[in-house]
Amino acid sequence: MDKLDFMFNLQTELQNKLGTWEKIKDESDRQKFVNQMILAIHEETVEIMKETGYKNPDYVKFGWKKGQQWNLQKYKEEIIDLFHFVMNLCLVVDMNSTEFYKIYCEKNNINHKRKESNY
Repeated sequence: MDKLDFMFNLQTELQNKLGTWEKIKDESDRQKFVNQMILAIHEETVEIMKETGYKNPDYVKFGWKKGQQWNLQKYKEEIIDLFHFVMNLCLVVDMNSTEFYKIYCEKNNINHKRKESNY
C-alpha cells in the first residue's frame, strides 16, 4: 500500500468512527456534507494564511503588523487539516486514492500544456 492509499484508508476509518456515512441518507444529506466540507476548506485556507506573515510589511508591501511572523510548523499542520477535508470530498463520491492520483496526473498534464501554450 502506498502512502496516498494509506492516508485515504485512515480518513475512511475516521469517518466511519464518526458515523459520517450513516448520516448521509440521500442526495440532500450528501449535498449538505459537501457544503460543510467546502466551508471547512475555506476556513482552513484562512488558518493557513494566518500562519504566514501576510500582514507583516517586511514580507508584503502593504503590511501593517510588524510582529506577525511565519509559523512554519503550524502552517504545515493547517495544510494537513485542509487535506483531511479534501479527502472527505473525495470519499463522499467514492473517489479512492487511485482515481484521485489518475485525475491529478491528467490535470497536471493539462496545466503543463497550458503553460507551454501561454494559456
